[in-house]
Amino acid sequence: MAELLASFSSPVRDEFGVFRARAVGRLAPDHMWEGWVEFVPLDGGGGVLVSGIESRQPEHEHLVYWATGLTPVYLEGALSRARKPLTVRVPVLEEPVSDAPARRVVKQVIPVRPEAILDPFQVGERNLDILRQELTALNRPRLLNIVAAYELAGDIDVTRMSSAELVGFIVAEVDARLSRMRG
Repeated sequence: MAELLASFSSPVRDEFGVFRARAVGRLAPDHMWEGWVEFVPLDGGGGVLVSGIESRQPEHEHLVYWATGLTPVYLEGALSRARKPLTVRVPVLEEPVSDAPARRVVKQVIPVRPEAILDPFQVGERNLDILRQELTALNRPRLLNIVAAYELAGDIDVTRMSSAELVGFIVAEVDARLSRMRG
């Protein structure tokens, strides 16, 4: 509850009117004493102007001491501050929408056998030279797909082979398997 600490007999003036000043104080929630100034219009019109907190003191008697020592010049400044209060801009902190991160989704991927652009056994059965020509026209990824799709590599690392070496490797493997099938 606020209490009147001091009332000043000398009027305080500005371009908008003449006022009687009163120092008011209270015990703040943090147990400090805070004081401000009220300006009551002497003509009875308009509302009472109230300043922001002008003083904070640790003890009640310190706040009373502050109030009784206010000068006319200080009161004019307090009236000006009451008319144009300090505006403090504080960013509004947004609240999060979630309480926890999204659950991790684990998908099991079933390996898909690469799709070969041609069947080397079908072409090689007719003619190995035609197979070599057709393989030479393909790029490296397509050659690797043929090796993988028809499981031609076994334990051999074909990823380090050049395109020309891959063509030779595919033709040799197809020839060897076709020979075994015929034999």
